[in-house]
Amino acid sequence: MLHEELRSHAAEEIRSLLDSPHTQAHLRHYGWRPGMPVVFTAPYERLSTVMGLVSTYNSAVLIGCYDPCIDELTLWHASDRVTEDRLLEEDQCTDLKRNEAFTFREMCQKAMDCTAVRLWPKGWDHPVNVREIPLSARSDRSVCGGLLTTRP
Repeated sequence: MLHEELRSHAAEEIRSLLDSPHTQAHLRHYGWRPGMPVVFTAPYERLSTVMGLVSTYNSAVLIGCYDPCIDELTLWHASDRVTEDRLLEEDQCTDLKRNEAFTFREMCQKAMDCTAVRLWPKGWDHPVNVREIPLSARSDRSVCGGLLTTRP
């Protein structure tokens, strides 16, 4: 699949999820609200690139990560300043160092043993919490496709 086709597939999957009132209720529990911007990514994209896209909205954002190797979609909530304080109380965060370069998959793996990852994107005046929105029960906590693979 081409990169554009991957984004289209992820967009279709998310649109299908958001059409369900049951799914909407589930997503609201994790901070989603109607009209929230959605950013699409692939596991191998640089976290700095993804957060650059998130920053253009100046609000909380839903991140859809589609892994074509295993045909898996994961959803993530990136906090904004308003939701940050509430989420800090709820989340047990892993902090990412400011200058570390990660792919989105590597950030996901850092989130395996906690409820969120806190990072301070370049150019931001506040940190952001990114936490997974579970779409199914997992016994292995294999986040964002599990095993690291090299970029195609």
